[in-house]
Amino acid sequence: MPIEDDDEKRVAKILGAGEDEDLPNVSEETLKVYYGYLSKNLSFPFDAEYSRETGPLEDTYYDIEVTDILSYDDVPDLESYGLFCTGKQGRRKIEIPLAEIEVKEKGKNEQVIEDYSFWFCNYR
Repeated sequence: MPIEDDDEKRVAKILGAGEDEDLPNVSEETLKVYYGYLSKNLSFPFDAEYSRETGPLEDTYYDIEVTDILSYDDVPDLESYGLFCTGKQGRRKIEIPLAEIEVKEKGKNEQVIEDYSFWFCNYR
């Protein structure tokens, strides 16, 4: 099925897929390619947030400062959780799956993270 929307076109370019091909599924190999892209194209630090379910139909949002991407080789269960970022929540250091964060400021980082999250969530 040809790649038609802009999200898919950007991800296809990152993963080396042609417009007449399907987007590759999430795998150790494709995550390694995406890691290389993210390492070169994200600017650190940046502000983001993530949410956690804290009750029935209730989420709490947490502000974080993302400081880096966790090394590809250090990610446990890569295909289940995807790539991780490292950061600070107040004074506490955290590691969180990259697909679970939202960048707070408009710009390149926001688009790069949105594209990764779109692909990771839809092609597993």
